[in-house]
Amino acid sequence: MPLLAGCDGWPESQPPPPPRPAPEGSVARGTAALRAALAPPGPPVDGSLRRLGADRYAIFCAACHGAAGRGDGVVVARGHPPIPPLPADPARSMAAIAENRGGSHPFADRLSPRERWAVARHVEALRPEAAP
Repeated sequence: MPLLAGCDGWPESQPPPPPRPAPEGSVARGTAALRAALAPPGPPVDGSLRRLGADRYAIFCAACHGAAGRGDGVVVARGHPPIPPLPADPARSMAAIAENRGGSHPFADRLSPRERWAVARHVEALRPEAAP
């Protein structure tokens, strides 16, 4: 206990001042690069992007939306209210992934821009008319 007694009587430090607000019109570092990565048309669609999309879709989406995107995932089978089929338009899919559209969970903080494009392209390929 003698060590604790050594700290007794020290003057209390003043708290630091609050941060100043950012200058008007300023943009957070990395914002331009993020916007560019999310801008259409996205990365080129190739085999690696398709595999990445299928993988991330299976991890983040299939439980609710089902393997084919029809809204018949395992959570619906276990009593969750019906989920509408996924949109196939990549722009709508990108918005749904990033935001809380229709009560879905936003995944912008969990999926990189490339992964979001991969999922959007995977969903686009799920459309019956997209099948070869």
